[in-house]
Amino acid sequence: MLTRPLSTLRTLFLLLLLTPALAVAQGMRFTTLDIGQGDSAVLIAPSGCAALFDGGPTGSGATIKSYLKGMGVTHIDMAFISHLHADHMGGIDEVEQGADAVPISVVYDHGGTYSSTAYTQYDTQFSGRRVAVSAGQTFSLCGEVTLTVVASNGNGFATSDENSKSVVVKISYGSFDALVGGDLTGYTPDIETIIAGDVGELELYKVHHHGSRYSSNNNFLDITLPTVSFISVGRDNTYGHPTADCLSRLSAHGSDIWQTEDPSSNSILGHIELSSLDGTGFTVAQGSTSINYASKGGGTPPGPDTQAPTAPGSLVASAVSTTEINLGWTASTDNVGVTGYRVYRSTNGNNYSLAGTSTSTGFADTGLLAGVSYWYQVTAVDAAGNESAPSSASTTTPTEGLTVTSPNGGESWTANGTYDITWTATGLTLVKLEYSLDGGGAWSLIANNVDATTGSYAWTVPDSPSTTARVRVSDVYGAAFDLGDGTFTIAAPPSGPAKVILNEILANEPGSSTTGEFVELVNVGGQSIDISGWIIQDATSTRHIFAQGTVLEPGKAIVVFASASAIPAGLTNAVAASSGALSLNNTGDTVTVKDSSAKKGKTIDSFTYGSSLASTDGVSMNRSPDASDAGGFVLHTTLSSLSASPGARADGGAF
Repeated sequence: MLTRPLSTLRTLFLLLLLTPALAVAQGMRFTTLDIGQGDSAVLIAPSGCAALFDGGPTGSGATIKSYLKGMGVTHIDMAFISHLHADHMGGIDEVEQGADAVPISVVYDHGGTYSSTAYTQYDTQFSGRRVAVSAGQTFSLCGEVTLTVVASNGNGFATSDENSKSVVVKISYGSFDALVGGDLTGYTPDIETIIAGDVGELELYKVHHHGSRYSSNNNFLDITLPTVSFISVGRDNTYGHPTADCLSRLSAHGSDIWQTEDPSSNSILGHIELSSLDGTGFTVAQGSTSINYASKGGGTPPGPDTQAPTAPGSLVASAVSTTEINLGWTASTDNVGVTGYRVYRSTNGNNYSLAGTSTSTGFADTGLLAGVSYWYQVTAVDAAGNESAPSSASTTTPTEGLTVTSPNGGESWTANGTYDITWTATGLTLVKLEYSLDGGGAWSLIANNVDATTGSYAWTVPDSPSTTARVRVSDVYGAAFDLGDGTFTIAAPPSGPAKVILNEILANEPGSSTTGEFVELVNVGGQSIDISGWIIQDATSTRHIFAQGTVLEPGKAIVVFASASAIPAGLTNAVAASSGALSLNNTGDTVTVKDSSAKKGKTIDSFTYGSSLASTDGVSMNRSPDASDAGGFVLHTTLSSLSASPGARADGGAF
């Protein structure tokens, strides 16, 4: 049959009439994208609002944008980054770049930091748009799909494992429920079991950690009983994902398993697309395969929202400076989802006016007056405009103050080394820094007219050894001063011939990429040394040969990373392994430094470690005391709050 094209105006008129009906007819859509060994998924509400879950590894941006454009999505209303490993967030900055960029309004994550190039790019791209979330917060997509955060930062479980900090989101649409949780762990620590009761039964389970044996445990599956399970995995991954253990547990609980790729057959299977008209049932499609499923509840889509959210909980007002008060509260809940909060301020406790709004559980009120009392009320608002009852708190801004935080007593700083003097100041603009070698009897100037708001000054310690040194910070106008709580030591600089030691080793790389492994050498002697041609070996072969002209100065460090891509931005005393890898085993290995690759090369230093020093993701082993040839190796987290400190002292200070 021959058809004739409609005129342009008639076509546009019909599209305007039909588009809303088509949008509703398409229902809700959730797609796990095939981006190789990584994670990224897209949720689209019936009216077209979109949410992105994770951004895949670096290079995934093109795939994500192509899918979004194909679905007619030109703007992402919200994105959730489960955790800060590169295979989950390395490509999200790319989504906003290029001629085909898709802008993202806000990105929710667990609020932490991470030492990697991918993290730096992510943090830079979304500066001012990153919002930390906590369990209990709810969000609404177009007022049609509810997203509830059920885990973030381990839900109070103290852990340094980045996977365990994953943000986990439950998606609800009528009787349909899905769970998306990055690389959440089900073993040591077992966060899955902690949240299982809050999750309940599921239609869709976006399988944690690509099908790792350490996720999707039986306790979790006994409660959630997912109808279908989606696994995002690369066919060429070297981790054994998805593991037989995980697949067996999912099958034993009656869940149909769908994978983006299949390592067992080296096959690319493609995106996994789930659609649901009203939540009572859903269809999963991949390639030419399509299967219909019924939702467990069998209910109807949610109706109009007339219920107000609960009032924000545990409101706390904290004065952080003479001109700023920070507010914090626990998340409100709502039958559809909280979209934001309104903050009202008063100077008498009676007459309130709107101070601002927030999409997170915090608000910074700035531009205030010193020494004034302020009262606050915070309410929650949902997508329908319903406003909760208020929660109240009050506090008073401080007058000028000053506190030295480092050195604060007990430190040992090496003469001629550079260290940060730190302080906190309120209501001050310029400060003067001084030091004493006799416990505070006589003072010498370090610097004057330093910006007080920086809170830090890099000081080159004088060559004057002392066991009773102190530092004093004063307001240049005499309004306030403070000195450390106790004396610290200025130690004599290294002396004697050069001596190179293994000081820090990271065998259990952060995330899924072994490029993050590194070995740190430190010259603890008093003279520089040419290490050209020196080698670093593991138990099996040579992994790095230092280039000609490599000189290690006394008291300084040099770090060898498995790959140049893993070297943190700004780290100048680092090189990439000449072999392209370090191949350090998590179960144990031997690291050796020799002065030559010849058979008679002299062993400079060597250390054999066991699994206990490589058991935690991203945590290095370090000499204790740091940079001491007499010290043994311990987990880095026993020395400081940092998980590793390549090229720097254990506390993050410069060598």
